[in-house]
Order: sequence, then structure tokens, then C-alpha cells
Amino acid sequence: MGLTSLFYTALLALGVFSVDAWFHADTIHLNMTLPKGLGASETSIGDTVAENIFLTEIADIDEVPTFVVKPRVRSSNEATVISMAGELFSLQKLTVLVQRATGVEPIVISGSLTRRGDRHQLILVSNPEAAALHRLNLSVEGVPGEPIPQLIRRGAVEAMLAYEDYLVCLHLLMKADQGGLAPYEASLDKPGLDGLDLLIQKRMALVPTGLAALPLADEIARRQAMFTNLRGMVALESTDDRKAAGFFEAAIRARPDFAIASLNLAFIRVHQDRYQEAADLARGVIESGAFHDDPIQAASAYITWGVAAWGLKRTGEAAALFARAVEAYPRSTMANLYWSEMLGALGDSEGAAAKRRAAADNVPFFENYAETAILHFRLSPMDNSPLTRL
Repeated sequence: MGLTSLFYTALLALGVFSVDAWFHADTIHLNMTLPKGLGASETSIGDTVAENIFLTEIADIDEVPTFVVKPRVRSSNEATVISMAGELFSLQKLTVLVQRATGVEPIVISGSLTRRGDRHQLILVSNPEAAALHRLNLSVEGVPGEPIPQLIRRGAVEAMLAYEDYLVCLHLLMKADQGGLAPYEASLDKPGLDGLDLLIQKRMALVPTGLAALPLADEIARRQAMFTNLRGMVALESTDDRKAAGFFEAAIRARPDFAIASLNLAFIRVHQDRYQEAADLARGVIESGAFHDDPIQAASAYITWGVAAWGLKRTGEAAALFARAVEAYPRSTMANLYWSEMLGALGDSEGAAAKRRAAADNVPFFENYAETAILHFRLSPMDNSPLTRL
């Protein structure tokens, strides 16, 4: 390759790197140090493993399925054009270098572990050049007997509260739903769901007030609706449907166009045997077009309406709505499952078996939004049915 070719290749690479640097300006980079002398079991983790534990937790937070928000930051474990080039030429921090060279201030978090008496402490500090929105200065206190990997995961959760607090609350709600909240409870004011509810309330309170809030009124109302809806989901985790309904109603008052809360309230009304109210709510969600771009949520609305119609003994209408749900999302497990159960109740064993097989085939594609009740709990068209998990 001649000098001219090399020159143009270099310019092309610089252009690609510059675009990639700007595109990944929201990437979190991490330098983690575990000083020696903390004990054999701790030091055997190693700095690289510690970084990977931290970044994996961030990735888990960013990847929580949600219709409501999109992540604003991400883990530097994700491959980019620059990072792959850096690996090729053994330049592990190439992304940071190129970002700085192209005028992008990267988010670099430095972490270090210390010991204080019988417990450890994780110190997390961002680079001083980071934009005000991305600055971080955090000390995460360990508890006696807490394993180092668990403390590092909690550190990632507490750090991400500064960047993605709604996603963090969703992440912890999913942990609670799966029975895995306990390792994170040292970061909560109370154990269990009460602690998670308090955390949500704290995050809700962090909004501008007075004149500063006026230009952000719409955004603040949406944020209040988002977190109030989450409080409803926490109440459902405690099987308190009345309390949950109150939160969903409050979320709708904050933002009448917040369709998730309306869909969740429709779920509650089915559970409370108020089928016509549920049908009206679900129909309103569909007619609003709020889920036009999300087939899973659109299918959930049709399913809710369908079960409500079934509860009203309008089985023909229910079948048509279950069919609409499958049309909206062909891989829907729950649409086929409810449809199968209704056909079985009507004595159509052959049709019920076919829909049951379709439901089973779609199980690998089941997508669980943490903020949506129908994707966590079972609906029933029968009066006085208990609230049960999927």
C-alpha cells in the first residue's frame, strides 16, 4: 500500500472513529482497583473480574425490558468500532483516548476497595472532566460478612441511580419478582418491598420545584406517573390489589396519556370482577394508539379486554380479541393460553389443545415488562379468583 492509500485509509479510520466516539458518548468506562492485603478470598477476584462484575450489573440494568424509557448510558463491555480496534492493537483504553481527541468527554468511573474494621467500603468517583450530569462521588458501605462480589454489584446499582434511576428501580423490582432482592437490601432503608417502595418515593422527590420546574412541567408529570405506576407494581408484589389500584389511578391523574397505568388498572378491574370497567379501559388504551409501536403491549391490551369480555360471558367477542392479540404479536404465549382455557371451558377440546400447543411453542419468546401487571400475574374471568403469579 502506497503513502497516498495509507493517508486516505487513516482519514477514513479517523472519520469512523470520530462518529463512533460521538455515538457512544454515553458509554461508562471503568477502572477498578482491589488493593492487596484484604484477604486471600477477596484478592483472588482480581481487578478485571471486579470490573466485569460491576459492568455486568450495569448491563443488566440497561437491558431490563421497558416500554417507558430508553437507557441513556451503557456498559463499556459493549463492543464498538473503537473498542474492537483497541483490542486488535492492544490499546485497551482507545475509546477514551479517541473520545477526548474528538471533543467528547467520556464517563470514566474509578473504583477502589478499602477495609474499615470488619467491613469493606467501595469508593466510586467519576473523572473530573465528566459533564455535570455524569459526575459521581460515592461511598458504598459493606455489611459484615458481605461477599466482595455482592458489594460490587450493589455499588453498580447505587452508581446507576445517578444516571438511570427509573431503570434501577425496575431492575430491583424484577429481582423482587424473582425472589432475588435480598443481596441488594443493604442499600435500602428497609428490607424487602417496603425498602424498594421507599427508594421509589425518594427518587420521585428528586425533581425541580418553583420557577425551575415550569419549563419541565410535562417531563415532571411523566416522571411522577412512571414512578407512581411502579409503586402500584410493588403493591401488587405484596398482593394488595386495592393499594395497587390507587397508585395506578394516581399515575393516570398525573399523566392521563400514560397508557401503562391504564392497562394496569384494567388488569386490577378484571381481578376485582369489574369486567365492564376493565373492558372500557383496555379499549381506550388500544384506541389511543399508545402501543402502536410495541406489539407486546398491544397484545397485552387485547388480552386484558378479551378476558374481561370472557368474564361478561361474551365468549365470541373474547375469541375475536384473543385473535387480535395474536395478530398484533404472533409470538404471544398468554393470548394463546387464555384462548385455550376459554375453548376448553366451552367444551372445544380440539381447539383448546391447538391453542395450548401454540402457547407452549411461544414460551421461549416471552417478554416480561417489569412495569406491566398482566405479564407478571394471571387474569381470571371467574369471580373471586385469587391473585396468582404467572
